[in-house]
Amino acid sequence: MEPKTNSYIRKMLSLLRSRKVLILLSGAVIIVLIVDYYVAERQEAAIKAREAKIKLLEQQAFYMLSVDVRDIKETGDIWKSWKYAATVRIDNVAEEPVYIDYPEVRAFIQVGAISWMEIPVSDAGLGKKEQMYKLDTGPHRFHRILTVNPKIPYNRYLIPKYMHIRFIIRMSVLPESGFKEGEVVERKSDTYVYLKPFWISEKEIAEAIDWGDTKIPVYMPITSFRNWKN
Repeated sequence: MEPKTNSYIRKMLSLLRSRKVLILLSGAVIIVLIVDYYVAERQEAAIKAREAKIKLLEQQAFYMLSVDVRDIKETGDIWKSWKYAATVRIDNVAEEPVYIDYPEVRAFIQVGAISWMEIPVSDAGLGKKEQMYKLDTGPHRFHRILTVNPKIPYNRYLIPKYMHIRFIIRMSVLPESGFKEGEVVERKSDTYVYLKPFWISEKEIAEAIDWGDTKIPVYMPITSFRNWKN
């Protein structure tokens, strides 16, 4: 009987080991499923948080910021330098701060019915250039220098004597934490102005346009502007 007993015992031990292995495998599977569920939940929460952040940045970029060129003046040495001083104004109309990077400004002069020529734009050097700007509620000004070569054959038939200038102002709206790939919304604005050529006298302009008692302006804004996401 002893051999049979030993065989029975071995079978029972083998069965117990198999059951133990099965229990361990089942436990491992359960743990993997729990971890997988937890990771999926975390990923879904992260995706929803990122989508909410992008939505907020889009609202800030396209509904909370007003962008325009508000002032252009002739510099004191314009006859030597050909330079105008331009002010780009960005208004935050929201009650919360908006964060942007350094605004890129490009300018073009109309030289034909549908053709434009880019003219140089540089920083005026009136403030420290930052990687990120916090725009609290209200107006914020950024200063640029335009260089206009008097030899450019600009389009003259829109407003007599005046140049037609197009500005493209581009910036990125950022989260408060700063730049992070995939969490940036670009804001692009076009704005147009008429600009008085410094080499044409006010007398010559007055002969072409009756300004009455109004002082002949250096520039005249065109209020319409458009925004793009791309």
